[in-house]
Amino acid sequence: MDPQEHIHIISAGDSIHKTYPAVLKDLRTVTQTFIFAEKEVYTNSARDDNQKRMWKGAIRNAIDEVNTISLSRNISCALVCIDAATFDAIRDPVLGIFSDHPDARYTFDISAGSKRLSLGLFSMSLWVEGDSYYAFGNSPTRRVPVPTLPTKNLPANPHYLVILTILFRGREHGKVASILVPGETLFNETKVWQIPIRDADIGTPVQEITKAAFYRLLSTLIRWNLIREESDPGNEQEKLYHITPDGELALFVYSARMKKRSVKSTPGLS
Repeated sequence: MDPQEHIHIISAGDSIHKTYPAVLKDLRTVTQTFIFAEKEVYTNSARDDNQKRMWKGAIRNAIDEVNTISLSRNISCALVCIDAATFDAIRDPVLGIFSDHPDARYTFDISAGSKRLSLGLFSMSLWVEGDSYYAFGNSPTRRVPVPTLPTKNLPANPHYLVILTILFRGREHGKVASILVPGETLFNETKVWQIPIRDADIGTPVQEITKAAFYRLLSTLIRWNLIREESDPGNEQEKLYHITPDGELALFVYSARMKKRSVKSTPGLS
């Protein structure tokens, strides 16, 4: 099977040649890069003062450097010039790329460029189910956290909150890394909460979650990018789980929503 195409789209700015290597190091699978720049960058005007001419030159040099970096890593690179940073001008070329590569993975670097260009690319990243990244100054590259579900729907099954809460304990008290929890341990801890639920198969209230239902919940949380599953290096049959930054944010937003409604505590989560 051929490896999946990975399209990386960048908003052009004078520092993209500095953030690009860091993004490639984090993403690893980029196969093609597109740089979106406003045509003004490549247009010389008698009205430009010395500062603006230097600014345009710096962006052009940064674009050339990104192209050089791409070629050195066997990544194809193309420049997309747009007339103006309006949403339509940004939307149409992104959709053109998407129609040519409908099954590709999409990522966006929105660190540089004008605010309108970066916001337009961020909006399009949502429509093509891509991930957006940013890096300002000397900060590391970070993904813009975007929820894959409305937080208000999180309590649809209270066990979602229970699982996230158990895994979140590994990030409390200033700990840098999440604790990896074995699936069996997570199931046993979740089962102890004894939350009344309704089994969809038999349609009657039950007091204890089944293992099959538990793993269905885990699959959903993984799909929502709220938790992550890893293999245990010491036991290939065992799976380990930890909460993601999106999972933490989902808990924070849910807690804030409950606080706003003056709910002292969520049943089973105190």
